[in-house]
Amino acid sequence: MNLFSNVWGINIFRNFYLLVSTICRIIGLVGRYSEVKDYYAELIRGIVGASEYDPYSVRAFGPEDFSHRDGWGRFSLFVGLGNRIASYMYKSLSPIFVDKPKEFISKTDLFDLADLMILEFIHARAASSGMPINFFSVQPFEVITRNGSRLILVHNGSIYKEKLASEIETRLSEEAIKKYSDSYILALKLAESIEREFDPSILAQFKDYVKTALNLGIILISDDHIVKVFGSYYRKDLPKEYQDYYRMYMVTLGSENIMYASSTLIDFVEYKPKSISQWKEIQNGTYYFVRIDLSKIKDIHVYTEKYLI
Repeated sequence: MNLFSNVWGINIFRNFYLLVSTICRIIGLVGRYSEVKDYYAELIRGIVGASEYDPYSVRAFGPEDFSHRDGWGRFSLFVGLGNRIASYMYKSLSPIFVDKPKEFISKTDLFDLADLMILEFIHARAASSGMPINFFSVQPFEVITRNGSRLILVHNGSIYKEKLASEIETRLSEEAIKKYSDSYILALKLAESIEREFDPSILAQFKDYVKTALNLGIILISDDHIVKVFGSYYRKDLPKEYQDYYRMYMVTLGSENIMYASSTLIDFVEYKPKSISQWKEIQNGTYYFVRIDLSKIKDIHVYTEKYLI
C-alpha cells in the first residue's frame, strides 16, 4: 500500500513528524548598518506577524499550531574599525508578537565609527511535543569552543537529542538533558567539534542526527576573525507541507549585505518585506559561510558548501 494513497496514511505520516518537529521562525543578516537597517526593519515586522499566525505551520502541523509562542531571542554583534566589538543578547519566554521588539536595538558608541558591520539573528520558538518550555530552551544559545571562541547558535528543526547527548565528551545528567532542548545539545556538540577555524565539513557529521531539519544560524567569534554560517537542510522524505515550512530564503544587497529568512516571511505577501524583491530559495543542503577578518573588515569572504545534499 502506498502510504500517500489515502488520507489515513497521510495523517499517520504527518502525525509522526509532528511528534519530533521543532517549529520555529528565523531571520538574520550580515552587512553595513547604514545600508541594511531599513530593509531589516521590515523583516522584523514580518517575523512578528508570521509568529502570531503562520499558515505553513497550520498546514504542516495542524490548526492548533498556528503560532510560535514559546519564547524568542536575538543576538546582535557590532564590529567597528580597530577590532572594536560589542554584542547584545536578549531572550524572553514571552511570544515575540507580545514583546514586539524594536526595529533595532539601542545605539552604542560603535555606531559613530565608519564602516560599522552588524551580524544578527532573531529566533521565534514553538516547542515540539516532549521538548521543554522554559527559559533554558529559549534561543539563541551561547557556548564556548575548545579553544575559547564564542559560538552562538539558532536552530530550526529537530534532531535526536538523547543520541547526540550520549556522544558529548562532557557527560550530561538526565536532569540536564530534560531541562534543555535538542538545539542546545547540538550547540554543545558543535563546540566540541570546532577548532580555531570553522571547517565547513563539520556540519556533515550531524546529518545522521536529523529528525526533520537542520536549519542553522551560527556566529563564531575568535580573537582575530568572525565566521557567520547560515543555511538549510531538511530530510527529503518529509511531506510537502513540511518541506514548505522548512524552506529558507536569502537575498544579497550590494556586495556585502546578506539577509536570510524562514519561508513564511517570504512566501506570504502580508509578511514579506515590500522593499526587497530579489529573494532566492536556499537550495536544500546548502550553507553559506561569511568570514570577517577583524584587521580589515572591508574584506568579507562569502562561500558555500553543498556537501549535505
